[in-house]
Amino acid sequence: MKNPIIKFSNVSKSFGKKVVLNNINLTIYEGEIFAIIGRSGSGKSTLMKILLGVYKPEKGNVIFNKKDITRNSEVLRKVVGLTTQENSFYDKLTVYENMVYYANLYNVKPDILSILKSVELEKELNTMADKLSGGMKKRLDFAISMVHNPKIMILDEPTTGLDPILVKQFWRLVKRVSKVGKTIVIISHIFQDLQENCDRVCILHKGAIKKIVNINSKTDLFHEFSGAVK
Repeated sequence: MKNPIIKFSNVSKSFGKKVVLNNINLTIYEGEIFAIIGRSGSGKSTLMKILLGVYKPEKGNVIFNKKDITRNSEVLRKVVGLTTQENSFYDKLTVYENMVYYANLYNVKPDILSILKSVELEKELNTMADKLSGGMKKRLDFAISMVHNPKIMILDEPTTGLDPILVKQFWRLVKRVSKVGKTIVIISHIFQDLQENCDRVCILHKGAIKKIVNINSKTDLFHEFSGAVK
């Protein structure tokens, strides 16, 4: 078994009287591709915002590499990268200029060419971002999320709007990055993608973990999900 990298221990979060997360216990391991699925309002976004350091839990702890960092959001920001459904880059900057801009924001000096090679964008250094294809734009976002060399990467609905060929290309990149030691956490509603590409899937429902599914060739994720949330 791989080493635990993030652990949520008895984590609860409320907004006013509404309980959004209730006693979450979850361990995510180094180098795995881990997915979180759930219906709207299940608590997925809140859990991820706690991991990003945006929210702090009222109860419980967040452990990173065996250290309690619940109240240290600065550590979380340094070790977590985020790719969302919306483009994070600037259209009127080139691929290279976007990478430099975000490197300056994080006050880091990464090997930009190496990162771009990892997402197959090294030939587009001087291309304006708004001239990239849809698949390339996703890859640029992915590259930007790696600029500060995070240990954990959160991908929020990463293949939304991509055609089937580009979806396969994107997942190939995700697996490549995972193999070099990045831990990938994915929020998605596309069961087939998760079943084909993830190691484990967490089913979240009404703020509680209903089941964690170990993915193998016999897994029927839709059936597992339907049984857990009925």
